[in-house]
Amino acid sequence: MKNILVATDFSKEAYCALHYATRLFQEKDNKFYIVNFIGDKVQPTVYSGINEMEFSKLAKLKQDSEIECLSTKHQIVRDSEFSSDNFETISSENKLLPGIKDLIKTYQIDVVVMGTRKHSGTLASIQGTNTTRVIDKGIQVPLLIIPRELEYTEPKKIAFASELIYDYNFDALQELKDIALAHRSRIILVHDGDETEVSQRQWKNYNAFKSFFGEVPVELEFYHSHYEVSRTIAKFVKEKKMDMLSMAYYRHSAAGRLFREPTVEKIDRHLSFPFLILPQA
Repeated sequence: MKNILVATDFSKEAYCALHYATRLFQEKDNKFYIVNFIGDKVQPTVYSGINEMEFSKLAKLKQDSEIECLSTKHQIVRDSEFSSDNFETISSENKLLPGIKDLIKTYQIDVVVMGTRKHSGTLASIQGTNTTRVIDKGIQVPLLIIPRELEYTEPKKIAFASELIYDYNFDALQELKDIALAHRSRIILVHDGDETEVSQRQWKNYNAFKSFFGEVPVELEFYHSHYEVSRTIAKFVKEKKMDMLSMAYYRHSAAGRLFREPTVEKIDRHLSFPFLILPQA
């Protein structure tokens, strides 16, 4: 059983992310928490916190949020193979990031799912969105990002981008392993560089990675180019027809730079794929 938090702003992109999550996480005892955060829409005053006008606005926002959450729940029950009991709706007065962190603790959330409303198909285009703010601040569970209105494709081939220089957080990798086992996926660990440049420590980390996944097929591919690492990885995902990209997020590593390099805007703007971001150790 998994507890899955799906953040929604009631957009088509957010519903797409919810629908994708119900297809990806198919165990019948899973629990999906459909959550709308309204805290960012209320402006506290300097002297008195939330004033009377904002308090009235908050009550209306809360009511509207609850109605929309319930409507979303009814729709996903119709569109998925889950029953009403598998879904719970939450209208949170918190802001997005602190709200997510609180709910992770309260409901023992295993995975957070978000859509990217502004995502135009390039990695750089999600810079500055709610999604990247959550990534940059860090949460303690895996984050699944569904770009635009992405149609579900079973993840038979999952690319895992790695520099191989950090020890892995195997607790976080368990989520990727669970997905791979459920969908009989292959994991292709893509390393930006040449095999001759790999150090003994990197080989040790790769062997530990492969050993952890056990019966899940793991392959190592070197994909060297003169582009920035983000563009190299995105190009690999496109050319090799990967169904999902995963990575461990280290703020100061190549994985961190993946969302910041300006030249990724030159990548094919129709490129899109799910991201599974794993928390650092």
